[in-house]
Amino acid sequence: MIEKTLSIEIAHGRWMLDVIAEHDDDGVFDLVYPNKDAVIKVNEDHMYGLEYNISAPEGTDFKIFLDGELILDGKVDKTGISRGSSII
Repeated sequence: MIEKTLSIEIAHGRWMLDVIAEHDDDGVFDLVYPNKDAVIKVNEDHMYGLEYNISAPEGTDFKIFLDGELILDGKVDKTGISRGSSII
């Protein structure tokens, strides 16, 4: 396993990010407000999922990075909530 840094760039709000390795994930979030970065351990030849929940004022831009590489960017809509999932 190697270590990589998961990080978020956001001006305001709260967030929870979870990297999912297997179908039966432990449910522990890897990056939680107020921390803006966390070290995670991954296997280079394994596919992972990312689930994110962000609560922030409407129009707040955010970017999520893995080892400095942009993997997701978005903007919080009028509900004040942005949530979703992606493959990393």
